[in-house]
Parts: sequence; C-alpha cells; structure tokens
Amino acid sequence: GGVAHAATEHHNLCLGDMDRMVTDSRGLLLAGLDVAEAAMKEATQDFDWDEIDHYIIHQVSMVHCDALAQRLGLDKDKIPLTFPTLGNIGPAAIPITLAMHQDKIAKGDRVLVMGMGSGINAMAAEILW
Repeated sequence: GGVAHAATEHHNLCLGDMDRMVTDSRGLLLAGLDVAEAAMKEATQDFDWDEIDHYIIHQVSMVHCDALAQRLGLDKDKIPLTFPTLGNIGPAAIPITLAMHQDKIAKGDRVLVMGMGSGINAMAAEILW
C-alpha cells in the first residue's frame, strides 16, 4: 500500500527560474517534516508499518535524515545512506539507494520508500521484497 500527502501552501519555500533559485532551507525542513508526519499518520490508519525492515528515504543531508527519523520514530540503523557519497540527488535517491543496498535486503523484507518534494508533498509506499 501507499499514501500521498500535500501541503501546497508551502510552495513558496523553494522557488527557481532559469536565472536563480531561492530556498528557505529551515522553513523547507520544518514544513517537510510536518507533511511527512501527516502522511505517516494517515498511512498508519490503513497499513501496518510498525515492523519495517528498511527505510529508503529522500536524502538531503544528515540533519534532514536525523530530523525525519526522530520525528517519525524511525530506527536510524534501518536507513541506508547514500547522500554522503552521492550528495542530494533528489528523487533519484530512492531507486539508487535501493540498487546500492539490494544485497542487504532479504526476500520477504518489508521496505518503506518515502519521497518528499519541495512543493511540499510526501509519498510513502511499502515494497515486500
């Protein structure tokens, strides 16, 4: 199963055009945490995501990953990191992280993928490996 949640009232936290990009990094982090938490609360009403084996998340920085894990109560040991070597690669982080860590995922493992966009929106889905 999966869930998507949007908070488009925060669309002005990250703006760009052909000449420049302006981002309220702190505002984006805080609003992103709020929308991720709302998505997970919605999801827990429909899905049993208490016993997830791996969390594959959109990765901006260690601050972002730590804050998301703390806010959502995720076990940081279950979050493989790729941003320290690849940087913030946006939505590509999820499939690339899955590919780079597939040897650590066993058949039958429950994998939760979670992406966030600066619109602001969050999506989460479970993959049974």
